[in-house]
Amino acid sequence: MRIQFEIKEKLPDIVTEILCSDKWLSLVLEEKEHFKRISIKDPYFESEALVEIWKYEVHIKTAWSNFTYRIYQQGGTVWCEYTGAYRGLLEQKLLPRLTPKENFLNAEVSNSVLLDKGKETLFKYSTESRKLKSPALGDERKKKEADFVPKKHPQVVYDEFIKVGVPLPPPLEE
Repeated sequence: MRIQFEIKEKLPDIVTEILCSDKWLSLVLEEKEHFKRISIKDPYFESEALVEIWKYEVHIKTAWSNFTYRIYQQGGTVWCEYTGAYRGLLEQKLLPRLTPKENFLNAEVSNSVLLDKGKETLFKYSTESRKLKSPALGDERKKKEADFVPKKHPQVVYDEFIKVGVPLPPPLEE
């Protein structure tokens, strides 16, 4: 699955957190003008991630699952592009703070083998994912989508950002 969403944090703040965090140990592997390659490791568990910091972009690749986060500036905004499994979205421990600016259930998911119709919303993707993963829903897969109960939305992906029916905060003035 691949998804893009705007985030609240600024790129310099993300870079600062990667380099100086209480959550992990940072080791600079390579440093050139406008580029750094850093390994971040959890001091308590055997997990790590590789981070590449460019002038206007940061790439994070998790070691175990190879999920990738591309954080980049576009105009005056900062965006995150995630490529990986649905259940891994924003769930890694070795991530800087990435707060979606809006409820991102309506964000388009692309490049997915789960959805055969091309681009769909994250909400649609999550319900399809849940249908395939849950043995109890085996018979429900055959039902029409209108019969699927939206209340059964998976509780894995940062629910504080994707609650259905919760009004969005007003945009921040810059």
